[in-house]
Amino acid sequence: MIRLVDVSIVRGTTLVASPFSLEIGPGEAVAVLGRTASGKTSLVETIAGILAPTTGHVQRGDAAESTRGQRPSRVGYAPAEAVTWPVMRMDEFLETIGLSAGLVGKPLRLAVDRGLAFAHGDALRDARLDRLSDGQRKRLLLAASLLHDPDILVLDDPLRSLDPTGGADLERVVEDLSLAGGSVVASLNDGRVGSCWTRILILEEGVLFDSRATPRQPSDSWPAWSRACLADWRRTRGSQPAE
Repeated sequence: MIRLVDVSIVRGTTLVASPFSLEIGPGEAVAVLGRTASGKTSLVETIAGILAPTTGHVQRGDAAESTRGQRPSRVGYAPAEAVTWPVMRMDEFLETIGLSAGLVGKPLRLAVDRGLAFAHGDALRDARLDRLSDGQRKRLLLAASLLHDPDILVLDDPLRSLDPTGGADLERVVEDLSLAGGSVVASLNDGRVGSCWTRILILEEGVLFDSRATPRQPSDSWPAWSRACLADWRRTRGSQPAE
C-alpha cells in the first residue's frame, strides 16, 4: 500500500505537482506518463522516499505493521541511470546493494546469484560496470532493486536501453509482483505502456491525472495529450472507460 496525502512537489522554483492525494493498493501496477521534463522522476522519487514532498506526507506499507510486530514493507528502487564507481564489478555492485538492504551470509549470496542471472551476468560477474553495455547496466539496476524481494517496487524509466527481450522480462517482473500482492510504480518515457500496467497516472503542467477518473476529474475534461495517452492505454488493455 502506498498513500500520498495532500502532497505537492516543488523543485527549485518549478512546481512539479500541485497538491494531490493518491492511494495505490496491493496488486496494482501503475505507470506514470508525462512529456519530457514534466517531473515524472521527481514524482517517483517522492513515492520511493528518495525525495521528500514539499507539503503533505507519504505512507508506504501498512501504518499498523509496527504495532502488530510485523516487518515494515520494503521498497525496491531502480533509478534511470547507475551512479556508482566505474571500476566496481557486477557482483560487487549487487553485494553492496544487498548489504544496504540488510542481507548477509547465505541470503546475500543467493540474492546476488539471482541478480546476476536476471542481469544475464553469470559469465560477467567479474566485469567492471564501465565495460558493460547500456542494456546490461539497466538490467543490473533492475536486478539490484529486486534483491530483497520488495513489497513495493518503484522504477524510473525502466525501459530505457532495454531490447525487446529485456522489456518482456520487465513486464513479467511487474506482473509477478502485482499478482503476489505487491505494488509497482514506474515512470515511462517512450510511450510503450504494456498490458501489465493496471492503471496510469499522467503528469501534465503540474496536474496529476488518474485513469481511475473521478467525478471531480472526469477524463473527458483532461487536456488533449493526456486523453490520447489514456485512450492508447485502454486500447492496449482492451478496456473500456469506467462508468
